[in-house]
Amino acid sequence: MIEPQLENIKDRGEMKQSEHRSFKHQAMNADYYKNNMNMDRGHLFPCSYAPYNATKNSTFTLTNAVPQARSFNRRSWKRMECRVRKYIVENCTDNNNKIKAYVVTGAVPSNNNTLNNRVNIPDLMWTAYCCYNNNLKQWVAQAHWSKNVPDSKGKTLKPITLGALERKLKNFYNDKVNVFAKKCPRTVILSVLEDETGRNRERVEQDEISSTLTENSTLLVLELDGEGEVVGSLHDPTGSLTWAVSDVFTHQGRLYLGSTDLHFLPVLEDWS
Repeated sequence: MIEPQLENIKDRGEMKQSEHRSFKHQAMNADYYKNNMNMDRGHLFPCSYAPYNATKNSTFTLTNAVPQARSFNRRSWKRMECRVRKYIVENCTDNNNKIKAYVVTGAVPSNNNTLNNRVNIPDLMWTAYCCYNNNLKQWVAQAHWSKNVPDSKGKTLKPITLGALERKLKNFYNDKVNVFAKKCPRTVILSVLEDETGRNRERVEQDEISSTLTENSTLLVLELDGEGEVVGSLHDPTGSLTWAVSDVFTHQGRLYLGSTDLHFLPVLEDWS
């Protein structure tokens, strides 16, 4: 599908099938058809996130697509999209019990890598969401990114904080990037119950505990603001509290220390 007004500003028609002719200001199906680079028309805003048929159809315009490595698009990126959608459906609802979340997806363009000598093939793809979690009664945010390359075996996209994504994008664009407004947290990932592969972290078997556990294990957790500055810390020099941390967040006065490597979830009471 193409957007007619991109070729002729006076054309106010709806999006339509790309005809067998070239377009100056947008991609067309012929750019992707039978390409020898194993590139898909990768959705930016996923079709599965759209609530109605009309909005689902609108996601198929080629202005909502970028050349995406085929195995990357169909494996790790697709699985990540499904997991984010599941989280949003189960947690992000308004007072009328309607799903409400903000999702932004982007692609960092390459310098000179193109499809059919016309369409830029991005070096990197990223996505982030922010919503009010009615279960936790607070705003939550999470992000993912990956290089736009074929998937390696067993590749999984691990979540990162919104702040970490914005700092990474700042390195690419040499300018400050704010994906969402300030109310969306930059320093926490709220994903206590499940890790990125869908395992319940409180049921992970003992034999999956990290082999890095030693008598000299220590714990250091740093709290960063949106600019990456340290504003708080937690130091356990003995490692008696826990020895592996991947997620840290506060909820109702408690500090939760999550980890994909442990079969338990340490919680500190009266945290402020």
